[in-house]
Amino acid sequence: MKRAIFLAGVALAIMSAPRNTSAQEVSFGLFYSSLEPYGEWVNTADYGMCWRPSGISLDWRPYTVGHWVWTEYGWTWVSGYPWGWAPFHYGRWILDSYHGWIWTPGYVWAPAWVQWRWGGGYCGWAPLPPGFHFRVDVVVGPDGHDFGVGPGGWSFVYAREMGSARYRFVDRHSFRQVFGDTRNVTRYRFTERGVYNVGLPREDVERVSRRPVRTANIVRTNDVGRQRVIGNTIHIYTPGTLEPRIRNEQEVIRRERIHQTPDRFRTGRREQSRPRQEMTQPRVREGQQTPRIERRREDSVRPRQDSPRKRAEGPARRDREDKSNNGPGHRH
Repeated sequence: MKRAIFLAGVALAIMSAPRNTSAQEVSFGLFYSSLEPYGEWVNTADYGMCWRPSGISLDWRPYTVGHWVWTEYGWTWVSGYPWGWAPFHYGRWILDSYHGWIWTPGYVWAPAWVQWRWGGGYCGWAPLPPGFHFRVDVVVGPDGHDFGVGPGGWSFVYAREMGSARYRFVDRHSFRQVFGDTRNVTRYRFTERGVYNVGLPREDVERVSRRPVRTANIVRTNDVGRQRVIGNTIHIYTPGTLEPRIRNEQEVIRRERIHQTPDRFRTGRREQSRPRQEMTQPRVREGQQTPRIERRREDSVRPRQDSPRKRAEGPARRDREDKSNNGPGHRH
């Protein structure tokens, strides 16, 4: 009898246990509620609702607190932040002139959304901008692709340290020289099974570092916390599947932004108005001259005139008005 009660209790506990987070749908609402405790959501004119982390330094850059690990999906970023599961594997980063580094949501998981540079004994990476979208059965390489990320977004380390868990970042004053000594090796392969970050060959890292680079296995977990490397496995929280279920990420982003409109009032921050010179000019038909706006000249303003009734009454009316208004001739 006791054994039956025990088994029934175990079955009830299993049935009432929370479902695997992999069954969740990756949506803006999930990002909003999960990242709100670690930063603030701001509304931008170009990218809609974006997230900005709190407690970071002025010289902070994405993909700096953590390290790289080679997996079946290529170079995978293991973040040291409790919120790193989202901004470093979904969406894109952009350096905004007003807000600083902000993250715009995306809905396809990747080991990391970065571009690579390699050569001259250095290895560098920078976050991909929001214009870089996912498409199935497409291979993106460095030829003809300039993603427009300035020096403020790049992080360079010595190539021999790429296979380790700690890096010594190159001084920013040497960026121009280091940038010229490296070449773009960005390469992504998009398939039905997932996104592969294979721009930096593992063989090149092994040759420079003189040690083997092992392939770690990705283990999906329900723990929304820091990503952990235990032995030869990486424990990563991923609410959705690693295999993309959409053919064009940009279409989903467009649909999600329709639902973001009510949330813009929850940020408490008003959107900056555009400068006057950037505002849309009035439309002018073809062959029609642009209307000119001139100041009114003083000689074009007619003086104020009395009504015909006042002019007919003449000076007698003006004398009565002067006396009633304590004008000349009135004594106190």
